[in-house]
Amino acid sequence: MRSCPPCFWLAGALVLSACDSPLPAEELAPRAFQKASLEAENGKDLNGKDLNGKDLNGTDLSQVIVSVSFNPAIRGGALLDDAWLRGTTFYGYKGSTLYLGAEFVGVQFQGNLGSGGTVPVRITGMNPAPAPNADVSLYGLEYRTADGTWQPVCRDANGAPAQALPVDGYWDYHQGVAGGGSKTEDPTRFTFACMGGAIAKCALWGYRPWASYNGFPLAPYHQACTRMVRADYCGTGQSYTKTGNRINFYDELGLQQDAADWVFEAEWDMNGARCFYALNRTHSSLPCFDSRVELLCGQQLSTSRGVLLRDETPGTLGIDLGL
Repeated sequence: MRSCPPCFWLAGALVLSACDSPLPAEELAPRAFQKASLEAENGKDLNGKDLNGKDLNGTDLSQVIVSVSFNPAIRGGALLDDAWLRGTTFYGYKGSTLYLGAEFVGVQFQGNLGSGGTVPVRITGMNPAPAPNADVSLYGLEYRTADGTWQPVCRDANGAPAQALPVDGYWDYHQGVAGGGSKTEDPTRFTFACMGGAIAKCALWGYRPWASYNGFPLAPYHQACTRMVRADYCGTGQSYTKTGNRINFYDELGLQQDAADWVFEAEWDMNGARCFYALNRTHSSLPCFDSRVELLCGQQLSTSRGVLLRDETPGTLGIDLGL
């Protein structure tokens, strides 16, 4: 644990409708996380262990659902005039009738494949996430295969169907290349983030990309978190961790606080590790080692330098030989 003077840092939510009604409660800052320190597990997956029958982080994205279009959205056989997200709740109009929340169960969207093709995706269920994330809605999802059958979009490590939460925009799932792991804000598309993947984990850990906290948008923190939890040090989408590796992470907004006396590892922003401490883990094999290693990394969390998150690991004598 390293001391740091109080400091602050900062798109966030996007709404696809011209509706000017007040934001619902889920748009508000997640107060339940104000004093919640975290010891969490790393994981390689950006968006779940399995999506549409393929490893989402594989090199072949041709049959991977890389995004979902808001329109067309079909409800009860009728095409909605418009559909959009606020937080994790869907809204849509058909004529002058507004549909929202659980009324989207059964709605069919268009899933966009990495090949450029499309596949139907439908919502099969909706429920609140367990506390302290009851403001977040989780969804059951299926996609239609070429033979007309419907299969779960998300699966857990054991192959069982898993739920997802929707997040505006979409990610680049390529690894080891410029732009890998980056997010694109697109008012026409969103991501169904499978439970267990970094996108969903970071939202449930308090970094709601659609929300603000004390006036600071959380979207940059969420993106930095997706880099951190996957140990995407170089910011290329390449994960350098093993599932089960533990981290303690924190920020200066008060959402996550440093409560563990572990060994400092790295400072993070939206593009990966701004720097990492060479004596924690074996970073020498990283392609970005020379440009990002820093002996004094973590001495001060500086908003002027754009640092968003820091993490620590339970290394032995400051050295953890496993990435």
